[in-house]
Amino acid sequence: MPTKVIKIDSPNQTKDIRAVSQIIEQGGIAAIPTETVYGLAAKATPEGIERLDSLKKRQEGKRYTLHIGDKKDLDAYVPVLKAPVRKLIDKTWPGPLTLVVDFEEDSLSKQRKKLGKEIFKCLYSDGSIGIRCPDLSVTRQILSLVKTPVIAPSANPGSHPPAVTFEQVLGYFDNQIDVVVIGGSDSCRYNKSSTVVKYGTNGFQILRDGVFNENDILKISTIRILFVCTGNTCRSPMAEGICKKILADKIGCTIDSLPRFGYRIESAGVAATDGSPASEEAEIICRQFGVSIAGHRSRLLTAQMIKEFDFIFAMSRTHLQICRTLSESQGKVNLLDIHEVSDPFGGNLEIYKKCAEQIESALKERIEEFL
Repeated sequence: MPTKVIKIDSPNQTKDIRAVSQIIEQGGIAAIPTETVYGLAAKATPEGIERLDSLKKRQEGKRYTLHIGDKKDLDAYVPVLKAPVRKLIDKTWPGPLTLVVDFEEDSLSKQRKKLGKEIFKCLYSDGSIGIRCPDLSVTRQILSLVKTPVIAPSANPGSHPPAVTFEQVLGYFDNQIDVVVIGGSDSCRYNKSSTVVKYGTNGFQILRDGVFNENDILKISTIRILFVCTGNTCRSPMAEGICKKILADKIGCTIDSLPRFGYRIESAGVAATDGSPASEEAEIICRQFGVSIAGHRSRLLTAQMIKEFDFIFAMSRTHLQICRTLSESQGKVNLLDIHEVSDPFGGNLEIYKKCAEQIESALKERIEEFL
């Protein structure tokens, strides 16, 4: 049967968009454009997977990426996301990024019950799922109209390059698929595949190069936390060090690997002299808390720092007011504790220890905000 060709270059072509979605809904295969390459869209059913396997010339058992029409739909398939992953999605979707998320067994069981065994088996493989929300409005409308989850690998057989024009699609699959959509001028504008990113036990990993590179992913996703005091030699460096320790323990990684998991924790002072080390007492106490701040060097708080960081915690109300004066977003600047953290400068080790204990207690109360 000849492959039907439908030109849809406007989201206002509701009749044509509905026609393509119905073809998928009825078990057909539709070649749909995205901003990267063409995809072969099918219902996430055993029959859909079998047909895709045949077209793609893949061995049985290969799983395909779920495509969604609205990034809000992600919650149905990945109910809980780490803060760096959520930030990455917020900044890149709709867009040329495929997200792979690992699940723990308890979470997998919940998804199996929620979605049903058949759909679950089609979407989740080896404890993970791959999801993408393409940046092409027509394609998102098609996906949103299909009542069953839609999977869509790139439109190419075997080792051939992915199709980026409808002519290439027909060259590969004419008379083998039900319909190919001709998109508008923004179709396949990147002319390369989406970047595939996995977030798991090793933090962020690039599984396939694409539009975004590794530096892009880490820059976009990183949760930035800043602690602010006066001279940046006592309270804020202790908070920085203790926060790193608590976060690393929570995630199950080393302090040095926190950037791989999407976290950057720093400190500054509203009246700091750049380049001063942490006080000797602060270093001693931090070692007792299992972290070293020996390499710390003070720096002056700037408006640019306030702009760059996602969470900013002040030790006192004076620091808070200065931070908010420099900030365009008042909500991201807060006191670390409901009680001000008093300056231990000039005090003995016991005073520094009490200061660190207050900081640790406050951070343990707040830590879920970052995870």
